Amino acid sequence: MLRDKRVINGAFVMPVFLIALLMILFGFLNDTLSKPKPARVAVVDSPVARTEMPQRFPDSIPVFVTDRSSGEAKLRKGDVKLVLVFNPDFEGQLATGKARITAVYDQNATLSQVALASISKSVAEANAQRLTTLLVKAKVPESSLEAIELKVEKPEGDTGKGPNMLVQLLPYLIVIWAFYGGFSTVADMVAGEKERGTMETLLISPASRVQIALGKFLALAVVCLASSLMSLVGLIVVRLIDLPITKEMTKHLSALTPEALGAIFLVLIPLVLFFAGLLLAVSASARNMREAQTYLTLVSFVVLMPAMFSQFLGFTDLGTQAWVRYTPILNAALSIRDALLSKTDWSLVFTSGAISLGLALAMLSIVARLFQREQILTRV
Repeated sequence: MLRDKRVINGAFVMPVFLIALLMILFGFLNDTLSKPKPARVAVVDSPVARTEMPQRFPDSIPVFVTDRSSGEAKLRKGDVKLVLVFNPDFEGQLATGKARITAVYDQNATLSQVALASISKSVAEANAQRLTTLLVKAKVPESSLEAIELKVEKPEGDTGKGPNMLVQLLPYLIVIWAFYGGFSTVADMVAGEKERGTMETLLISPASRVQIALGKFLALAVVCLASSLMSLVGLIVVRLIDLPITKEMTKHLSALTPEALGAIFLVLIPLVLFFAGLLLAVSASARNMREAQTYLTLVSFVVLMPAMFSQFLGFTDLGTQAWVRYTPILNAALSIRDALLSKTDWSLVFTSGAISLGLALAMLSIVARLFQREQILTRV
């Protein structure tokens, strides 16, 4: 397998490359969203607009237009993210508390919605400041605006760093690469040998068929495990490069405790054995490599769905329900996520590990039986 470039690229090179690329991409997005650039805003030209724009919306770049339709034309072209129209009697209306600014945005453009949120925030701050001024004039204490104070604290003993994009994504990547690491070579391990006619030579060797099946199983499991760990290597590489845009995302790596790492390995090793058995069973059932690749593609969706679903558990209460703890792959991803958050649930770790190990033994038993049958030689 190590002489096969597909294995080297698929199981060792690609995890590091793709993880590093994803981290840089997400780091760039995170940096861009946390430090938004001033939005270009079309403003219907008027003396009031010229006066009020720099004062009330200093974070926006005004582009003055003759009328609203001209501004909307620029909005549709993407030249501006928002159109603002000040009422002609804005200053007079402001004295009575009825001043109005009309904002036109593109509901299909994300940046237009972001610009609208920024303008809305500025308006809310201006309203709050005006209210404070009126209270002072009326000799009402400013503290009456905040009669109720909300004090936020962490639970005692909570050492978690809080979830970030990396913590949400890492369990999914670890699980996926544990599966796809062996995906690149398993079709060749049994179905490929049938197609090339080398299976007969292998089966007449002094090793028993069970030993041959076990050898292939363990070799594949090692590749799957190595591929999964290469995703962590990719993260370490990004951490060592120490790019400014990825610092915030990779800071959790330095907070990983031996307990968390131990929990991850207790979950990952049985999961890897399960994936190795599943992949090998599919390859042994196929008559040739093309058929094996078709079956493996279908099986990959079965693995992907629970792994992808694990990304959304943090937004629901489903993570506490019993069926999640007993769902293969999903429970493993959830265990890894909890460990990364320094909230290791050992009962979940042992449950997911036991389920994965049971499935691995079942898959290995199926593979052993397939190797005992004469159909293991069938090539057509």
